[in-house]
Amino acid sequence: MQPSPPKRAHIRTRILDRLARCEERGHAPDRLTALNIFYELGLEFESLHDFKSLCVLVPDICLGTPASLYMRGPKGDLRLRRTTSAQEARVFSLPDPPCPESPGIVRTAGGTVVTICDSEHQPRLIGALVLHREAPPDEDAFWLEFARGAARIMAVKQTAVSNRKHLTFISNLVRDIGHNVIVPNIQFKLLFLQLERQLTRLQRRIDGLTLPRHDAPDLDARLELPVLARDLLSLQKTISSRFQQSSLFLESLLRRGHFEKGGYDLLLRPCRVKSQVFEPQIERFLSMFRSQDIRIEVAPDVRIDEEIVLQADLGLFSQVFANLLANAIKYTRPADGEKLMRYGWETVPDAFGQGREGVRLFVATTGPEIPPGEQARLFDEGFRSAGTDSEDGSGHGLSFVKQIVELHHGRVGYAYEAPMNIFSIIMPRA
Repeated sequence: MQPSPPKRAHIRTRILDRLARCEERGHAPDRLTALNIFYELGLEFESLHDFKSLCVLVPDICLGTPASLYMRGPKGDLRLRRTTSAQEARVFSLPDPPCPESPGIVRTAGGTVVTICDSEHQPRLIGALVLHREAPPDEDAFWLEFARGAARIMAVKQTAVSNRKHLTFISNLVRDIGHNVIVPNIQFKLLFLQLERQLTRLQRRIDGLTLPRHDAPDLDARLELPVLARDLLSLQKTISSRFQQSSLFLESLLRRGHFEKGGYDLLLRPCRVKSQVFEPQIERFLSMFRSQDIRIEVAPDVRIDEEIVLQADLGLFSQVFANLLANAIKYTRPADGEKLMRYGWETVPDAFGQGREGVRLFVATTGPEIPPGEQARLFDEGFRSAGTDSEDGSGHGLSFVKQIVELHHGRVGYAYEAPMNIFSIIMPRA
């Protein structure tokens, strides 16, 4: 940018208005008045561009001190960005260390340099305010406070600029996700459905063929075709089922409403807990349970013919149980020589007050009890029990469970009934 004296009439007008009010109250312009105007207008003008002009206009208009604002460039040199002086722009450097723990003052021939430092993090020089007169030592406290205020407000405004850039990027990314991920997923679902229909038709045609004679030259191929068709259809159904689950999770996590709202945006609808939540997730993790020799069973008191219906966001609610089952695979330990995962559901009368029935859903696994001192922190973000160090994990899974359940106006819980750790959630009955 080409430095030049700022011609910002609106900033000058606001400074003069503030000075006029002070004079009406009988206050002559002084350093305290200038500092108050600087802070008030620093918050009023949102633009970092305007604030840089304010940094030189306040000293000039309020105190009759022409000033120049230099900002540190990519190479570390200080370059002129704003000025009320007619002096020629120049690039200058400051003696090392340029930025002590608090801003400093460097006196030069015919001027005073007040360093502007970021002292919130590791001290670093971000700029300098050059006063085009020799400021006496009794003004040091004022100019140091002025520089500290400039640094704080610049940091806030720079953060706001960065946040706006991030929000713009996220907004564009969400649109790209919708166009390049979600829409193709819908098309893939249709293709899988068409493929299943074609494979089913192929299998029927093969099953309807007459049996070949024992001396037919293609006997082996004819006998193998029905088996291949059945295997292919079975494989297609497995892939389609896995794809449906992955798509459900992908679309629920990357939903545009989350990004626009700044939090999870629930799409509530009636969900059948047994057939839409539990069974698909059990099927998804079944091979992993088997590889760990973990037996799966429905709790003995559960009425497996009962279909519980809850108002829930199917995608996010399914991920709640996916997290619980993933933990079960990692942390189940043998009891009496067997590893067991048990799940189920039950009605809880008055769970949410008189006459407000709830449904308790639970996943229980064999293993040692979680230490009592850790139980209250199990659902905290980032917390991991001391007994889980040997397993990979971030401590996010149970925190996610709690967050989603509470958004559904439910609650989470943990209990130990030897030899099983029981993780449960209680949801309002639809």
